[in-house]
Amino acid sequence: MEKRRLGIMGLLAIGAVLVLSSCGSGGTGSKRLTKEQFAAKANALCVSFNKADKAAGTPTSLAEAIAYFEKLTPLYEKRVAGLDKLNPPANEEATVKRIVTLEKKEASVARQLLAALKKNDTAAANKLVASGNANSKAAKGLYEKLGLTECAK
Repeated sequence: MEKRRLGIMGLLAIGAVLVLSSCGSGGTGSKRLTKEQFAAKANALCVSFNKADKAAGTPTSLAEAIAYFEKLTPLYEKRVAGLDKLNPPANEEATVKRIVTLEKKEASVARQLLAALKKNDTAAANKLVASGNANSKAAKGLYEKLGLTECAK
């Protein structure tokens, strides 16, 4: 019973990771966005994902957690791809690339977590939660640095 409780708590933490890990990088071949344009476009993508996350609710069982990640992980990956196509101001490009790297790691963690949940592997799920929390903390600071308020939620 205790393992299941820890697993569910871990799932909630990963859900927070997905919400927090939400802003991206500069694409190539297009005109650079201004700081304000980049923040507006990135935040719009984050708002869209945050709404989907809120609508999905908070999983309270293993079956709900699996359904949650099956629904949100592809949306998260789509958001990361959209953010990766944005072309930030040159002075923010390195920070944005770091965020995209963190987000891609989060997508991988989410996929691995989904697989662990399907196997009912609580130990692996808890390790993935710890990894996700570390990335989330780093990403949140970067979002705030760039003024991506919706992405930092």
